Amino acid sequence: MLKNFLSKETWVFLLLSALTLVVLVKFVDLTPHVDSDFFFSNDDLHYQADNEISRLFTRKDTQLIISARGDIFSEDYKKRIEQLSNLILTLDAVTSLKSITHGPNGIHDALASPFWKRLLISTTQESTNIIVILDANSSQRLISKIEDMIYALQSDHFHIKISGFPYIVDLINRYLIRDFRLFSALAFTFFGIVILIIFHSWRILLGVILSCANSCNLTFLMTHLLDVKIGILTANLATIIFVMTLSHIVFMTFNWENLKKTTSGKDPEKKEDHETKDPHALVQEALKITFWASFWSMFTTFLGFLSLLSVQAKPLRELGTAGSIGTLMAFFIAYGIYPSFLRLEKSPHHKLNRHIKHYYQRSYAFLIKRKSLVMGIIFGIILMTFHSLGSLNTDPSLISYFSEKSKITEGLKYIDRNGGSSPLIIVIKDAGGERLNTNQIYHRLWALQKDLEKNPDIGTVVSLPVLLAEGKRSKFSFFVGPEKMLDILESPAYDRIAESFVTKDRRYGLFLLRMNELNRTATRLEVIEGIQKIIRAHHFTPHLVGGIYALQGHLASLVATSLIYGLLNLTFIFFLIALIHSHSLRIAVGMTLSICLLPFCMVGAVGFLKVPLDIISAPAANLAMSMGIDAMLHLTQAYQRFYKSGQGRLKAWLRASQVMYEPVITSTFIVCSGFGIFFCSSFPPTQRFGGAIVFGMLVSAFTAIFIFPALSRK
Repeated sequence: MLKNFLSKETWVFLLLSALTLVVLVKFVDLTPHVDSDFFFSNDDLHYQADNEISRLFTRKDTQLIISARGDIFSEDYKKRIEQLSNLILTLDAVTSLKSITHGPNGIHDALASPFWKRLLISTTQESTNIIVILDANSSQRLISKIEDMIYALQSDHFHIKISGFPYIVDLINRYLIRDFRLFSALAFTFFGIVILIIFHSWRILLGVILSCANSCNLTFLMTHLLDVKIGILTANLATIIFVMTLSHIVFMTFNWENLKKTTSGKDPEKKEDHETKDPHALVQEALKITFWASFWSMFTTFLGFLSLLSVQAKPLRELGTAGSIGTLMAFFIAYGIYPSFLRLEKSPHHKLNRHIKHYYQRSYAFLIKRKSLVMGIIFGIILMTFHSLGSLNTDPSLISYFSEKSKITEGLKYIDRNGGSSPLIIVIKDAGGERLNTNQIYHRLWALQKDLEKNPDIGTVVSLPVLLAEGKRSKFSFFVGPEKMLDILESPAYDRIAESFVTKDRRYGLFLLRMNELNRTATRLEVIEGIQKIIRAHHFTPHLVGGIYALQGHLASLVATSLIYGLLNLTFIFFLIALIHSHSLRIAVGMTLSICLLPFCMVGAVGFLKVPLDIISAPAANLAMSMGIDAMLHLTQAYQRFYKSGQGRLKAWLRASQVMYEPVITSTFIVCSGFGIFFCSSFPPTQRFGGAIVFGMLVSAFTAIFIFPALSRK
């Protein structure tokens, strides 16, 4: 039975697929990884500046902020803080810890201290912080261990919240691992059911599943060889490749089915000499009809991913590399493996349920009579949202990466309101070249400290003058000058704390700012520029700027720039491809104008709805634009076939729209269903990415069927 069900060729593909899967599972790490340095590549100037700060100072900004709310003056509160602090210190990856029981001499001493009060006590005095300094190479399981300790000590009178970049990175990593597993399982299950319903063939189903699986497997093998790990953007790559492979297969199968109908005489408008062709010849004919449109569609998507390689942002470059490989694999596997299974079909198994077939016919007849309304809706969306293009939130806070109603967000917001949550480091030097160890410089630094603390975007400022002010609290400190005080604070007795705020030559000082993310109206880079102006006003020079806050700001700027220039470059490339594919300037212009409507609709809607455009959801416009042109390329090829057969231009476009309506809508349904899986994520950026693609593909489908022919036949 199996011998009749499959051919020798398909058995070979099955065995090779099994071998590929074994190699993939054995040698490739399929776990998504998000490290603390996932923002930039090592050769980026901003990342190098951050590393230079680490060379000059002993960095202690890789920290967890644990906020404990309760009666901070009670003995029970003190005991719980001490117990939690001691438990955390037992973990190997914890390099140091500061709390009201590990640093100052109790809560009252901390309140009287210029240093400990800023570092540990909330502005409302309702909570205190435990600052946990982690090793840069700490494992991801460390956060889970700390969470277990916290849950064990938490009570109705002792509420604990966690923040800090290591914690946020760990949460993102958990969401991506969950999504990667969930989406992979859902993609195979859901698409398997859809393909079986549409094509009514177990052979075609097996061919589709095998082709899509091999596209994903070979892509991950290739990216592994190129040392591209599964990261914050590439975690969703399997679903994207699955959808891209399916797109080629859908158009190929529909063209094969149309040739079958012609052979059986069911298409009275188009009778050719296919009657003499065997099933293998019909598949070859379908491949010939589909190939060039699929090729140019693949090429546009390939260039869309390739354009991301010019961006310095590490996640976008990784997506560009992996996406480019996946695009090529999807094309070659779709045309290399799937036709072998299609050749096994001796009868037209593409028998859509009559109700579904009837739905396609009725929906097309309904829409074609109201195409002006459809076009009006698309142009109406553009006009309604056009003004929102200038108010895009391309620099959202890390808090927006989590659900608004979650306890995680509640905790992050609480800590942000009570001292800030995102570290910004600014290295300063005296504008006149003076050393920072004189009384005159100390007073100027203290004046700068006070002005920075007035800035609403800054939650907490810990710096060299605060450290010196803390030193002056000791007995007989008035006999000790700034230089001697710094020498004392550099000693092991004081945990060498001065090394974190001033260099050995006393030329450079460090300001550690915990920035407020809530209610920020300006971009991070604008906020940093404002802070630098304050520093210059006190006759100091900002020498280096680093920390997560600065890196995020530069990343957001790169994302916005890549979005604009990427879309402009793609538009020009699409025009050239449309011109080569159609050999018609009129069609090329019509296709370019049509595809340009897509980013206006998508990006405008994002701005209108005030949806954050983070690094994960930002590439959606490029990807949707690259995939959206697919339908227009296939529609152009169908038009040219009908036009060459003697039909007039108007009739050829109408006939092409009618014939291609079914595969375009089916392909759109499959793509939207694939990216609709992202709504099952509990990670808001992934949901936004999927939602943007779904909306963009719906717009592109109706643009291809109704607007593109109207523009191209003028």
